[in-house]
Amino acid sequence: MIRTGTLEEGRGNRSKFTLANGTGYFKSDFIASPPGEPVAPQSFLVEQDADSVILPHFHLQNEFQVVVRGSGSIGRHPVRPLSVHYASAHTGYGPITAGPEGLWYFTLRPRMDFGAKFLPESRDQMQKLPKRHLLGGPVDINEVGSQRNATLCEEVFPAQPDGIAGWVLRIQPQGSVAAPAHPRGLGRFYVIASGRARVGGESLGRWATVFVTPEDEPMHVHAGREGAEVLVLQFPQ
Repeated sequence: MIRTGTLEEGRGNRSKFTLANGTGYFKSDFIASPPGEPVAPQSFLVEQDADSVILPHFHLQNEFQVVVRGSGSIGRHPVRPLSVHYASAHTGYGPITAGPEGLWYFTLRPRMDFGAKFLPESRDQMQKLPKRHLLGGPVDINEVGSQRNATLCEEVFPAQPDGIAGWVLRIQPQGSVAAPAHPRGLGRFYVIASGRARVGGESLGRWATVFVTPEDEPMHVHAGREGAEVLVLQFPQ
């Protein structure tokens, strides 16, 4: 399975929401899937209002969050572009606090989830599963890809025994690289952080998100004439 969502598609359904505590945010869906499928990827962009707080909560699915604009914190940890946060299903985290410029971040999941379970009031719905947090980066992105004269692969955080992994591919103009292999993964998101890249046969611009299941790996990523920088984030089985 290869599923793609672009910035243009996301902007086409951008909607405003307000939480019970008054925090406002815009949400743009890039990839949405029918519920109930074994693998049903989901990606969306959150634009959280300046100086606002999303209270501690958890979700029923594993997720990555990638900060792309602004600043703030997740719990006690400062974040800025491109910080990468991972939380496993039924793991509480937060609050998510936006700074004076707001906080924009992608949420990426291998299965659809239909909303935060806020704490402490939803604690009775939290299953007793292993709790996992990871925070990688921030990954610095080179906006002028044409200056790159070599292709590099760098860890966002070390690959984990249960299949979690994260890398950034820094690809020279017209270059190509196979994404790293790591066993026990359910699937991966590729996020185009700068330039243009071809993933799964489609040429994609900045902030496109692509979900790929293991049977379509190893995925070769091809950069355009300005080069590209691509996050690769793998979920555990």
